[in-house]
Amino acid sequence: MEEQKLQLLSDDQVRRFVADGFIFINPNLAASFNAEVSQQIAYALEYELPHPGDNILARVPALNAVCQSPAVKGALSSLLGNQFVFLPHRFPHNSEPLGSVVDNEPNQRGSGDPVYSKTQQINAFESQPEMAKGSISASVWHQDSHAFCGRTRWHTVRAANVFYFPHETPLHMGPTRFLAGSHLYATLHDLCPEQAVMQAIPAGTVVIAHFDLAHAGSPNNSDVGRYMMKFVAIRTEDPLAATWNHKDAQWKTPDDLFTHHHLPVVWNSLWNWLRGADRNEGYSGLKKDAVDVRSSIEGMKSRSQQERLSNLYELAAVGAPAVDGLVQALLQTSGGVRKKIRLGKAVGGGSAHHLDRFFSDGQFVPEDFAIALGAIGLPALDALIELLDHDEPWIRMNAVYALGDAGPNVARSVLPQISQLLFDNEASVIRVTLDAIAALGILEAPTAERLRQFIERQVPEWGAATGMDLRLAMLEQIRYLSVIAMLSWASDVECKESQFLSLVEAALLHGLKDENGYPPRLACLALERCGSVESLHAVIQYLRERSWDAEQNTRAVGAWTLAHRSSTLARLNTQVDNQADA
Repeated sequence: MEEQKLQLLSDDQVRRFVADGFIFINPNLAASFNAEVSQQIAYALEYELPHPGDNILARVPALNAVCQSPAVKGALSSLLGNQFVFLPHRFPHNSEPLGSVVDNEPNQRGSGDPVYSKTQQINAFESQPEMAKGSISASVWHQDSHAFCGRTRWHTVRAANVFYFPHETPLHMGPTRFLAGSHLYATLHDLCPEQAVMQAIPAGTVVIAHFDLAHAGSPNNSDVGRYMMKFVAIRTEDPLAATWNHKDAQWKTPDDLFTHHHLPVVWNSLWNWLRGADRNEGYSGLKKDAVDVRSSIEGMKSRSQQERLSNLYELAAVGAPAVDGLVQALLQTSGGVRKKIRLGKAVGGGSAHHLDRFFSDGQFVPEDFAIALGAIGLPALDALIELLDHDEPWIRMNAVYALGDAGPNVARSVLPQISQLLFDNEASVIRVTLDAIAALGILEAPTAERLRQFIERQVPEWGAATGMDLRLAMLEQIRYLSVIAMLSWASDVECKESQFLSLVEAALLHGLKDENGYPPRLACLALERCGSVESLHAVIQYLRERSWDAEQNTRAVGAWTLAHRSSTLARLNTQVDNQADA
């Protein structure tokens, strides 16, 4: 698909995404297409075992048309840059019927709408309402974590969820709900009903959401299954300029936002980052000399999300005069009673304390002081370099995160110091460092060699490590993040002139052998961008051996399965027939 044919977002759409954390788009797919995709997803989920999971794209290849549509591809190019990629994680979410139709006749008000039993319609803000058994969609408010790599949470736009609704989803059928503005929350506290968005969703609608936006399913009170497809896309390059239909450099707060927040200093900073501009450009609402750094740091600890975020980004706008205070505040988070590094999945942004920040199997949530230092950038560089050698792993993790967020123009000269953390004794430090390097998209030969060791599991100093060593326990995530870092580097056209290109290609070719299917899928993309004939041959062979036989989609199904929720498939078959007749 040629780039000029993409339907890029407008300034207003990007501004709404920055403030609300999501936008609705219409790919203008044919009604018959949406109906057929609904039918194929339903068939795969209802009549085939095991659950297709991330293999749904091979099972329902028509979904590629959604991902490659000019509207979806244009929106993602606008928000994640022209070199964005889809991750191998793409999952069909089903919400099983909780109720059944009890009256299809016109009711006393003269409406012909069906009446449903079992449950009443929930309000948009309700927490964890009952879902029918077998539903994949979770009804608790949650922020996602990255499958198999446990990435960092970033305010800057580095990943997005893509929600595709193949069939009409009215309120009683349980559409996905969103908490507007929550993509900037470290923990899900100080929530309010007015930020909850729940509305009927037309067939074929796609929602592009910041990866950290809190969302939830809702009960399906119809008598048929509800389906939604979720894809994940990531940025592979730091923004140098706007990649949407950009006309007006000035931040302007859109009318009728979903979010209840008013955060111009925050939104202006993120808007400028997407434009590749100075993060404080155009912001005239702050008199830097009037900002009390100590008071603002205390304000960052507020339970109010509005106050917390405003103070964080006001200090980022102050710049150099705020660095020392922010560093001291960050150092005070070391140790203490809060358990910051823990095994197990975090519960979707839930936390016992609003100041909790943590590293877990699923995600790393940095301290707000590190976020501010990263946004300050160059004036904070010397202080952040010093923190890379701190005794506490928690401080090293936050320092390398901030350098990753500061961008390659700031951190390129200190890549050797950053890369030293790849030899750290703490697995958590290594994982966060890999994510920072992936965000920077830069490599040097020693860094690339260390990534090769991870991918090929040849880490000499780990040879005597016991099975309890968390570095070994986290090696799967480390391998995956190493491939992502190489993919980001390979997304720069200058990589083809590098003296260590062959080293990277050799590591990626080895990555094709990984028993976890995620690293090989992204290794294919990275090898494609490296572009050598050997790499392309290896990619073709890998994919050819794993191609899907579409004829199997129509195989006969055993009688024991045919009784299972036949009403859903019958409804979808009727939709397809009706579209064909039309």
